Amino acid sequence: MASVGYSHGSEPYSTLEVRSVEASNSQALEGSNKEVLSNPDQEYPQVVDPQPQTAWSTPKPETPYTDKEATAVQGQTDRAAKRTICGLSPRIFYIILAGVILIVIGAIVGGVAGGVTGKRNSWNPSSPSSSSGQDTTANVNILSESKIAASNWTDPSGNTHRSVFFQDPSNAIIARQWDSENKTWTTRNVSQFMQSSTSGPINPNPGTSLTSASCDSKWGSLYEVHLFFSEPGEQNDVISWVNSNNPINNPNFWVYNNSALPTWNGTQLAAAWQRCPNDSCVGSWTVAYQGREGYIRVANSSNWGNNTTPVIRTNAVSAGASMALVPALMGSYVDGMTLATQRRPGSMGRTTFLGDWNWKEDDGTIIDDVDPLKTRQFAATTMNNFTESFFVSLSTDGSITGSRWDGNAYTAVPKIIFAQGQSTNFSAIAMTEDAMFYGISEDQIWEYSVDTSDPSTFTFAGKVYP
Repeated sequence: MASVGYSHGSEPYSTLEVRSVEASNSQALEGSNKEVLSNPDQEYPQVVDPQPQTAWSTPKPETPYTDKEATAVQGQTDRAAKRTICGLSPRIFYIILAGVILIVIGAIVGGVAGGVTGKRNSWNPSSPSSSSGQDTTANVNILSESKIAASNWTDPSGNTHRSVFFQDPSNAIIARQWDSENKTWTTRNVSQFMQSSTSGPINPNPGTSLTSASCDSKWGSLYEVHLFFSEPGEQNDVISWVNSNNPINNPNFWVYNNSALPTWNGTQLAAAWQRCPNDSCVGSWTVAYQGREGYIRVANSSNWGNNTTPVIRTNAVSAGASMALVPALMGSYVDGMTLATQRRPGSMGRTTFLGDWNWKEDDGTIIDDVDPLKTRQFAATTMNNFTESFFVSLSTDGSITGSRWDGNAYTAVPKIIFAQGQSTNFSAIAMTEDAMFYGISEDQIWEYSVDTSDPSTFTFAGKVYP
């Protein structure tokens, strides 16, 4: 593998910045529906002389303010008791009682209305607004805006290994890794591993695009897992990555690198391990991203700083364009690549690697009718020993459409069937090169296998996390 250079090409700086900030506001409380009944002053009960008149007491002169109904005299006790309720005149008592009843009714009506309003405004996983920070349900396992990445490799013993990456609610990058020999998932907190690194800690943007690639070259005994993400730079967001250089014997040791390549704020990312055109070398890591002026660019680990030539012009793609990058056959070797990008006004376009840093920008359409404003992201996988590929698009409403490349043409798959599926309202998706699909839904990660004979069917494989 060629050494990685850290000098980076110059690009004109643009003051244009696209922000993608999610805000979550508390619901405003509805006003009270209570009704208040006011009583005139003269209708409130008046103070009664605590000492009743007796035969030897001097009668007090009657004043205009004397409440005759509340004044008891000797010989009239039985009559006065019949004319009062709880010490109040019947008229006053019933007025107060009516007011209390109205207040209780108003409180009940207000509570019911508030409950209905609360249910109407509560988070609904099927609502597109839940993906824009309007949900009121706090996730406990996965960051609500987290993306997901996945890759696979095979060890010298023939055992399959898969890595699934995401961010937890504290913004840490978490890896769930599968070992087919032991048939177990292992959790690794990559951000925690980097806390003690001389090059760390890492500082990924919350909700950053994540993309992963793995290699398993028997030539040179190279087995590595790479994860790429965006983090703040001095002036722009930049592409950084962590890699596990010895996932067999030391899976908890990770290394941090920074390419210093400036990106469009909120860029999506796509990565692949590009094989060599012969058996005499290892290959290189390739990352597609959106540069700060909107161009789609491709960077290569053979010289990260020398990849400033755009492969797709800025007016052909949308801001924050979705992308997917997969290896492809070029003759008898898997050294080719196919890049899927979101094109304006609404499609998934194909860009093909021709060799020697040359790309065919517009090499046909993979999927028609892909509205950039209603699309979250793309994902792709290879099938049948890299002779075929399958691309999918995730919409903001959680639906997924796809297109299959059979080596000659693309065939649309307008609807994906999730057989034996659990929750399928995905907020983020990823695929590995061995036709496995992963999606975040309802604070959990689910795994499906793609039927390579009929990719319209995804078969449920299990829960990845938690």
